[in-house]
Amino acid sequence: MKNNRIIKFSKYRLLFFILSALLILAGITGIILNGGFNLGIDFQAGLSQRVQVAEPAMSVTYTGGDDVTLNVVNKNLVLEIRSEDGVSRNVISTEEFGTIADAAAKLREFEGVESVVINGAARSSLIAAGLNLPYALSAEPSIINTSNDNEASFVTIDEVREALSAISRSIQVQVVGNSYLQEFQVRLEATEEGEKEELEAEIFSLLEASFGTDNIIVKQSDYVGPKFSNLLTYRSIIMVVVALALIMAYIWVRFQFASALAAIAALAHDILIMLGFIAIFRLEVTTTTIAAVLTIIGYSLNDTIVVFDRIRENTTLLKGKTFERIVNTSITQSLSRTLITSLTTLLAVLPLFIFTTGSIRLFSLNLIVGIIVGTYSSIFIASPVLLSMMNNMLKRKAKHLGKDPAVILAEQAEIDAPKGAQAVQQEIEIPTAQRKLKGKRKN
Repeated sequence: MKNNRIIKFSKYRLLFFILSALLILAGITGIILNGGFNLGIDFQAGLSQRVQVAEPAMSVTYTGGDDVTLNVVNKNLVLEIRSEDGVSRNVISTEEFGTIADAAAKLREFEGVESVVINGAARSSLIAAGLNLPYALSAEPSIINTSNDNEASFVTIDEVREALSAISRSIQVQVVGNSYLQEFQVRLEATEEGEKEELEAEIFSLLEASFGTDNIIVKQSDYVGPKFSNLLTYRSIIMVVVALALIMAYIWVRFQFASALAAIAALAHDILIMLGFIAIFRLEVTTTTIAAVLTIIGYSLNDTIVVFDRIRENTTLLKGKTFERIVNTSITQSLSRTLITSLTTLLAVLPLFIFTTGSIRLFSLNLIVGIIVGTYSSIFIASPVLLSMMNNMLKRKAKHLGKDPAVILAEQAEIDAPKGAQAVQQEIEIPTAQRKLKGKRKN
């Protein structure tokens, strides 16, 4: 069955080249305006802390002889008592005990446990957990804090920056989530190894001095020394460069040098647009981002190789045709496969973006952008770049030999044709069987 419906992708290649150039230029502009990338703790030596300003709601003490711990799990209080009789785990649900006063009253029912209410009207569902949990209860009070829920009055990012202004080194402060929850990401530059405890103590003391004792919760604290950060940055760059070099060598051996250059151009296009997207939307650059970039390199390359394989086959099959027609035919033939593959991959990645958080959600977002850009480049960048390069090569060769470019292409196809292949393909008419029709078939 013959299919003469060929989409002329190459007709609009200049338009797509301009569109890609504008997207890359927008990304570069975003990088410059934002002062570079939002580097994560992996690539920026120093301390990264997530802190929250949260008011104390109650204090809890224990004066018995058993080992008692108090934890916050899914915003429910969990009291665990280890005695000679075994381990008793008691969950105080925030749905059942709606206020801090109710939860405190329930805690006092356990022998030796005493709770002092500081803000009894606060909702139990607002209990905030930090790195200091679980508490090993003793005669020393352990403080339970609650998040702010007043959207009209809260600690702003400017107040936090003012509180930390006494720090003499480079510091960044960002809001995490809704502003009224008073949760902030603080990043502090490290210039020497082993400064973690010193930097943590400095941040904590300055925040407590500004917002009150027992009002600061440390929810996350990560530290990377300068040596490790520099080594990780160097190795990440080497990984990407080596991957691109190996890809170029592979395509050069399998196809030709022009195909290798076109594939690398498409991959560089994908990486630049991804990095521009990351810079414009201030996404954090971590080792997860590098993993996403390497994944997209492999994904985009797979699509490109499928199209290039079809171009190589059609160069032999469509003898005497212009290279532009061969490229358009090849892209059209592989279009459905490319789109279906991209759609199914997106359907697999979307749930990760919708239902996860943290680094996994960031990884899936990078993949979504990379899949879309990789599909676009396989169709509108890689093959058109190859076409432009081949056209220039054919024109130079034709001018040198004094021949028509189509003739040179046909001669090259003869050289590349496998042994035993027919030099001329003829359209064969398949005869249909003539049968005598009877009854209803005859009517």
